[in-house]
Amino acid sequence: MKQFFRFCIVGALGFVTDFGVLYAVVKGLGLGPTSGRIVSFLVAATVTWKVNRHFTFVKQDAGSVREWLQYLAFTGVGGFINVAVYQAWLWFTDHSTLNLFLGVVAGSAVALMFNFVISKRAVFAERRVTQ
Repeated sequence: MKQFFRFCIVGALGFVTDFGVLYAVVKGLGLGPTSGRIVSFLVAATVTWKVNRHFTFVKQDAGSVREWLQYLAFTGVGGFINVAVYQAWLWFTDHSTLNLFLGVVAGSAVALMFNFVISKRAVFAERRVTQ
């Protein structure tokens, strides 16, 4: 439970980083919202990878490019799940403000669980050396 709580804290940091970078590159550098979103995702995912690595899953080494790329890929899948659940929610409900909000909550909750489990079991799992 402690790891999950820490993962949620890191997720909040990632959200703030994501939006902050998006705002900076769109308003400050003049990038479009799509290219800006790609940049902000990469920066936020890199921040959450590093902080999850040391704070949530308490890894002592620096990590590898392979691990970082794996984390980016799984986080991207989590983002896809988030949007898919959101779209499904809207498919079955009206588009009132409440249902828009609930769709975001549902999508975020499902993606959060996916990202936590895959991070714990695949990205940051203890690797056993076989001889």
